[in-house]
Amino acid sequence: MTDLARDAWTVLRTEIRVRVRTVITDRRTLLGTASSLLLFGVLFPWFFRENVVSFGERAATGAVPLGPLGAAFATLAVVGVTVGASTGFGQETTGTVGPLVRTSVAPTAVSLARLASEVARGLTIFVLPAFAVLTFLGTGYGGPALPALLAAGALPVILAALLVGRLVGDAVRYLNLAVGVSLWVKAAVTVVVTLVFFVGTQALLFAGSADAGEGSESPLAAASLPPFLPGEPLQSYAGVVTSPVGGSPRAIGWAVGIVAVAAVPVALAAALRAETHLLFRETSAGDAGDAVAGTSGVPPPFTVGPGARVAWRYLLRTRRDPRILSHLMIVLFMGIGRLGNVVRDPGSIVHIGPPIAVIGGAVLAGATYCMNPLGDDVDQLPLLLTSAGSTSVLLHGRALAGVAVGLPLALGVGVPLAAVSESLLFAAWLAVLAVALVFGGAGVALGLGAVVPKFETREYMSVERPHPSNYVLFGYLLGATLVGGIGFLLVDRAASGAPGALVGVGWAVYLAVVGGAGLGGYVYAHRRFDDLSLDRF
Repeated sequence: MTDLARDAWTVLRTEIRVRVRTVITDRRTLLGTASSLLLFGVLFPWFFRENVVSFGERAATGAVPLGPLGAAFATLAVVGVTVGASTGFGQETTGTVGPLVRTSVAPTAVSLARLASEVARGLTIFVLPAFAVLTFLGTGYGGPALPALLAAGALPVILAALLVGRLVGDAVRYLNLAVGVSLWVKAAVTVVVTLVFFVGTQALLFAGSADAGEGSESPLAAASLPPFLPGEPLQSYAGVVTSPVGGSPRAIGWAVGIVAVAAVPVALAAALRAETHLLFRETSAGDAGDAVAGTSGVPPPFTVGPGARVAWRYLLRTRRDPRILSHLMIVLFMGIGRLGNVVRDPGSIVHIGPPIAVIGGAVLAGATYCMNPLGDDVDQLPLLLTSAGSTSVLLHGRALAGVAVGLPLALGVGVPLAAVSESLLFAAWLAVLAVALVFGGAGVALGLGAVVPKFETREYMSVERPHPSNYVLFGYLLGATLVGGIGFLLVDRAASGAPGALVGVGWAVYLAVVGGAGLGGYVYAHRRFDDLSLDRF
């Protein structure tokens, strides 16, 4: 083992040990991790079990369907590029690579260890689903030959995609450090690029579905990669991979395989060189354009009380430094996933816009400022806990700041779209729902943030701060979607002329539950944070 490999393994082993200990020593983190692995690694693949088994049975007859395999390899490539780019841009390390490590370990070894650690972390959640799918495939095929071939064929595709994606993420990270533009411009570019990527992939998927035609035996069998390149290269590559069990190899398939295998060492060398260069760059570059001279007064209606004034200061702080909203990227990723039909039918935005806007407003009201109420202010906690009689003013301020972000989206976008697509009565009931969800969501988020407060700083999306727990944020998104969906059923019943007594009882129960949950979350956060002392964080 060379010195470079030995040093890289030492750093990597330390990173892995720290991450594992972080999970197993915290019961909440351990429970959240186990739940995520169970949900995504076992239950999610089970929904596709019949389709995968059916595919294996068809392949056992000697006629391997290359269309679905091409689509599967394309999906692996997209996942690899996405994971690689996200870990390259938002590099996340357990500790700081300080002067001691930089001077005692070769920089290339540090870069190699960090790359391996972050890629392994990004792919961990996909290991169980992949194993489950290969098991189902072997069950249908009647043996391990086909799963083994596909696993071997997928390896160069996923590795090449990961490393190419890592280079893309490194390039974006470099531009983020080097380009001296406003942080808001950088944030806007990130959102636009994400949306363009989503629209492009959705357009390709819809094209593939259209090319596959109707009447297929199963959704998996209907899946295919659109022929946007000559010779449908990934299908041809699938033919090469499956040639020992009946696949039909073609020259272009061999070319794709050679390119994928050759891309791995080339991209790895380029990524290590880029990351070694980035390892020594100052992370403060490019932020000078956001310096703010002086301060601003508090405008109406934020002058009505201390909590509202605090809310304005949080909004002003966000205007000056949008990086404090970096944890909302998961909200963006989940939100745009619900807009897939808009790519196929732009006119559908009138119908799906109201639920997305209202539920999205409730999500933003809670997720923007309330998911880690005091963690964001960890640097000021000694002052706050020794000078303020209660944390209630800060909690009020965070909740009202979140409402100021979420309510305009829910009322200003969702309600007008409902008036256009449905009726004025529907829009009026929807306004009631929007107000309840937004205010209730802010209170619930405060309670969730108090259950799992995060005072330790960590790097996420190239921002180092006490980010909220991803498990809590993900759970809040699912809960808001479920509760919001129930609310829309009530709005539909009320607007369609259902019996008045039934509607009244339904609304009374619903508003009591939503309002009670919001109030309970606030009360819990208030009591928990008022009990904090300087010795407990």
